Amino acid sequence: MLFGFSFFSPILYLASPIFIEQMYDRVMYSRSIDTLFVLAAIATYLIVMFCILEWVRKKALARLGNAIDERFSRMLFETLHRAGGAARVARSSNILADFNTVRDFLSGYTLTALFDALWAPLFVVVMTVVHWMFGAIALLLILFTSAVTFINHRLTKKHLHNYQHLALKAHEFSQAISRNVETIRALGMLLPLRDRWYRLHAGMLGWQSAAYVWSDVFTYVIKFTRSYQMIAVTAVGTLLYLNNEVTPANTFVAMTLLMRGLGPIDQVISNWKTYSAALAALERLDDVMRGAGKLAPKLSLPALRGPLVVSRLFAFAPGNERPVLNDVSFTLGEGRTMGIIGPSGAGKSCLARVLVGIWPPRSGSLAIGDHDLSHWNEDELGRHIGYMPQDIELLPGSIAENIARFDAAAEADPSKITSASELAGVQDLIRSLPDGYNTKVGLDGHVMSGGQRSRIALARAVYGAPTFIVLDEPNSNLDARAEQSFLEMVQKLRAMRTSVVIVTHKLTTLSCCDDVLVLNAGTVQAFGSREQIVSRIPRLAAAPSLTVIEGAAEARRS
Repeated sequence: MLFGFSFFSPILYLASPIFIEQMYDRVMYSRSIDTLFVLAAIATYLIVMFCILEWVRKKALARLGNAIDERFSRMLFETLHRAGGAARVARSSNILADFNTVRDFLSGYTLTALFDALWAPLFVVVMTVVHWMFGAIALLLILFTSAVTFINHRLTKKHLHNYQHLALKAHEFSQAISRNVETIRALGMLLPLRDRWYRLHAGMLGWQSAAYVWSDVFTYVIKFTRSYQMIAVTAVGTLLYLNNEVTPANTFVAMTLLMRGLGPIDQVISNWKTYSAALAALERLDDVMRGAGKLAPKLSLPALRGPLVVSRLFAFAPGNERPVLNDVSFTLGEGRTMGIIGPSGAGKSCLARVLVGIWPPRSGSLAIGDHDLSHWNEDELGRHIGYMPQDIELLPGSIAENIARFDAAAEADPSKITSASELAGVQDLIRSLPDGYNTKVGLDGHVMSGGQRSRIALARAVYGAPTFIVLDEPNSNLDARAEQSFLEMVQKLRAMRTSVVIVTHKLTTLSCCDDVLVLNAGTVQAFGSREQIVSRIPRLAAAPSLTVIEGAAEARRS
């Protein structure tokens, strides 16, 4: 529609050259003041309409950009962070930048220049009406500049692709260094990492320079053509005037039409990198958004109740074709606590991710009660599940917001936040913070230790009294007192009939478990009650019993 709307812009632009021609050929010879006023009034009206149409077109493009953002930005953000976009989460900032690039292109002046360039043949027709020689000159110039632009694109396409690829890798590498700068400085890694980043940066500049070798040549050829076009039209117009075929006004009109006709084409050529970048960004966005249509809506199911039944489960890490879980099967009764142990790399954390739906299983089933978890709406399922990952990062916001999982309803009912804090035993930690629950964390917020983040993550995991909780190494950063609070929390969860899965390397943690699952190389080595597994593994027999732990907890409360 905007393309068709742009047709009226060059039509109204013709008011100025036609007015000038009428001044020279009609008014100056007739010396009619009335004719001058009438022509000036008509030209003024047409030029005002031209300005209004340009303003309307600009506003329409701005609204188009806002409509595109409103329709797709949230969908894109969600798709990037769903399971289908998990492989691209590390590049989410770049994908969102691509979206901004496409949106700005579709709502900016570069798109209007392209529309105006497509209507440039209209000016060739008008120049042909003035004299066919003027039309021939305009057509030759358009064909020449278009051919030069096409050849430039073909010769530099590969170089620009490699340049953009290395620029992306260098940017990602520098971001990774920035995220881990403290460790890098402490371990003396900064200089070798600087050199590695510079190799990527230098390669990027090399491909950019290779692209500019040809691009500069064609750019100056086009600049020469742009400067020479006025000489060509003036020379041809003079010859035609000497042959009494045109008037001086016709030559002036031809020059005006040529500048207006070739102007948008020159803008398209000079902004070719913008068009190329927008097309590349659009391709990357299309690759991401293809997964959005595959997320079919799912029915709301009742609360999670019943045993956890895992049957013949096979799972793969994203981007990896080697299974990390092989034929895993077990059943965890409702309200029971299970510990998962095994050597490093056994697949414990991978199983935790599969249990909460972060990684979808390749085959097999995972059900709680009568419903397979894959049948659940992901967002609704998350409200019934508690999860604490091994690597903990609090999101920018307040402590209360992090505990409440940024639930907007928590402001109206803060009792859920305090209940979760009491259940996790973190009231003492929150009281010690500068602003209590309102303490801000993030880039400019309060700096928290690993143990403090772990305790807040525990409170977040139990927020809303979920019926199924998975904790991955929950006490790896806890001191003795905090670990005791953690064990008390597990006891409370058992009393609440909450099913809990704990991934751990600490054998003492098994004292609060009803069942134990032993993993090795992604397969189940043993599964059974704690007493059965402890009796089969001598190292576990030395772990403190649950009775001792409960006695210590009771003494601490007294």
